[in-house]
Amino acid sequence: MPPQKASKSQPKADVTEKAKSKDRDWLTTGELAQKIGWREHALRDAMRGKDLPGVRRTAFGYHIEGDAVDQIKATLGEPPAKPNAARR
Repeated sequence: MPPQKASKSQPKADVTEKAKSKDRDWLTTGELAQKIGWREHALRDAMRGKDLPGVRRTAFGYHIEGDAVDQIKATLGEPPAKPNAARR
């Protein structure tokens, strides 16, 4: 009888590992959008191709420094108006 092989699947992440840590000094685009009053997709569109202070493009999205929120808000200006929802 052949020896038993070890399971290749990793153990499930604990709830504490899934929660975002509170001690990080950077923001996601969703968190930044909430702080400055933009919608996330509109914010990502506005940030695309621009060299904003405190914003770094990564393979997974944007790395936004927490202390650059005011500069980013001043650079981007007012959020665009929300489009009207299409009637079905």
